[in-house]
Amino acid sequence: MVLGLFALPAVIYLTTSAPGNWSQRHSFMSNPAMPVNELARRLARVDLRLKPEQRSQLEEIFADEFRRSEERDLGPGTPETVAERERSEVKACYDRIRARVQPVLNEDQMEQYRNFEKRNVLLTQQRVRPAWTRTEPFYRWLLDLYFFVILPLQCVRGSGGLIRDELQSDTLGFLLTRPLSRARLLVLKYLAQTAWLQIAMLVETLLIFLVGYLRQIPNLGTLLPLFLAAQFLAVFAWSALGVFLGLLAKRYMALALLYGLIVEMGIGRIPTNINTLSLVRHLKTLLSHNAVLQGIYEWPSQNLALSLGALVFGAVLFATLAAVLFTFREYHHTAEMQK
Repeated sequence: MVLGLFALPAVIYLTTSAPGNWSQRHSFMSNPAMPVNELARRLARVDLRLKPEQRSQLEEIFADEFRRSEERDLGPGTPETVAERERSEVKACYDRIRARVQPVLNEDQMEQYRNFEKRNVLLTQQRVRPAWTRTEPFYRWLLDLYFFVILPLQCVRGSGGLIRDELQSDTLGFLLTRPLSRARLLVLKYLAQTAWLQIAMLVETLLIFLVGYLRQIPNLGTLLPLFLAAQFLAVFAWSALGVFLGLLAKRYMALALLYGLIVEMGIGRIPTNINTLSLVRHLKTLLSHNAVLQGIYEWPSQNLALSLGALVFGAVLFATLAAVLFTFREYHHTAEMQK
């Protein structure tokens, strides 16, 4: 189990780039020496060759302005909006270059440069394509895989067998010999299992955020409290669902996958009020109050109180249904022993 806790953080560390490595591989302005060489060849063809001191000054101007554009913070957003900002920055960069090269070139050379600039701006903008930012893969691992896949399955798997395992091992009778009702026994086991899951998931989250800190992911300090609060509610809700499904059928994991397909991935994506039945939809509403996540996912952020209430209600509802089912349903020993 300890090795399992380190597996996902290790994968995230290996697949999330450090700032220096990312900037080398994802430079939307390309190498500044290339446009200088192209301009020099263009001027040479019309017998307007650059003097050595002119070329040196141009190389310095292009390198300075290209670096300035690369270091500019374009802000969070979807890949499409970031790409659009990069195209705008390409135009702004060449505008700054034109103002600086005008004193360096003579009038004839400057006329050639204007034609060169129009073509180069267009080609550079066409090379810009929507792509993930450096930090987006980290959030995809954190949310899409860990929070919305691993966490629910781990809670259902850990809580689904609370009573089912006792039935299959024929030890439930020993627990019920004490003056303890079935409903109370189930609630106590649910709370104990949930407390354990809260600790395990807390450790996993802290390890993932530690990896993000090592990879210099910005704004993690503002996300961590919100994420832990959402996770706290999610563990209670998913664990209650797991207990209920575990009492419905022996193959509760298959039932959980079917529930996920129909309710979370089906009903939860319908753009009407019926999507309030989805727990994932309410968790997204909570997390959407982080600016970085909102820029990446564009989740709806309305009805925060409704989402908080829905998560609490979901946990209470599933736990209550499980307690009622366990109280009134008789489980046959022979059938339950057949795993």
